[in-house]
Amino acid sequence: MSGCAFAVTHHAFSSGAGRTSDGNGSHASTLKSPSYTKSVSWQHYLVPLIILFFFVVSLAYGIATRTIRHQADLPHLMIEPMKEMAGFIVMVFPLAQFVAMFNWSNMGKFIAVGLTDILESSGLSGIPAFVGLALLSSFLCMFIASGSAIWSILAPIFVPMFMLLGFHPAFAQILFRIADSSVLPLAPVSPFVPLFLGFLQRYKPDAKLGTYYSLVLPYPLIFLVVWLLMLLAWYLVGLPIGPGIYPRLS
Repeated sequence: MSGCAFAVTHHAFSSGAGRTSDGNGSHASTLKSPSYTKSVSWQHYLVPLIILFFFVVSLAYGIATRTIRHQADLPHLMIEPMKEMAGFIVMVFPLAQFVAMFNWSNMGKFIAVGLTDILESSGLSGIPAFVGLALLSSFLCMFIASGSAIWSILAPIFVPMFMLLGFHPAFAQILFRIADSSVLPLAPVSPFVPLFLGFLQRYKPDAKLGTYYSLVLPYPLIFLVVWLLMLLAWYLVGLPIGPGIYPRLS
């Protein structure tokens, strides 16, 4: 029944998706075009379908194993999994407020633009340039949860810059993706950090954020270093990074 309880909880938090408030304060649907209406209507019914699926499967399993004998057993079985999630829900609330306030302040974008200007004006070229881009991307991932948002800031500056240095635009994006994927478990603004911490606390109840970071920290750093070394070897050997695409522009 834990899957059903989780699905019901998710539906309670996401029931307002797809609607917005108009100028008079009333809620109005944002659905306009027929194609957009069709895609959103499918998303609108997806959560109830998931709830129904988990409920039917859980109910059939409970009856087959005689865990559910009476109708009164259902509320009890749905409450028990939520007790295990109580600590996670309490922890997520203040973390979500921090992430929301940080995004609202646009501090991440200010930091990104400032550091990007510094790296651009440093005059780096060759290997130091793409190592610098990878390290900058890794640092920005600590403050901006969305990888597409970071790339939208970096791409207009670094793609032309790398092309002037003789690098293919795809090579610049590889550097960004290596950095973004490696350090994601360390980003305090990532929604996965409280989720991972919740799982950790199931096996180590006294675990805190410091415990989580002390356990996870070596792995992202190792991934980042190993991936950069592999890409460096790939670049020095001159192997293609895609069909007919090489690190340097021909």
